[in-house]
Amino acid sequence: MPDRRDSRETAADDRFLGTFEVTLRGTGARRVSPRGVVRYRDVVSFLVRNRPRAPEAAAGAVLRRRQGPVFVVQTFFLDQEGVPLGDTEASGPVWVCRARRLDEELCAAFGDKDLIIFGEAGPSC
Repeated sequence: MPDRRDSRETAADDRFLGTFEVTLRGTGARRVSPRGVVRYRDVVSFLVRNRPRAPEAAAGAVLRRRQGPVFVVQTFFLDQEGVPLGDTEASGPVWVCRARRLDEELCAAFGDKDLIIFGEAGPSC
């Protein structure tokens, strides 16, 4: 699904998402072979399956970024302050996936934003 927003609309996203990009920079997304499709249920399954490994997590988050013809989708956990666990003393599981497209349900969940927050660590963007 192409991003049809103009640069003024995405500038606010970019300022907010910078925090997460710095945190997740070391995940090696470029080394991951692209999948055909990332589905909403893939993201939710990762969060549910890995929640026990992150007892200090207050929420889960999914970040999408466009890199040429593919999306980089990063799924991770947030602490009580809304900070990714990798930025704190606790380390949480992170899933980085490259995909040619996102399923309709995941696209609908993102809407015109690039971040989804599941849980109570603040408002979803």
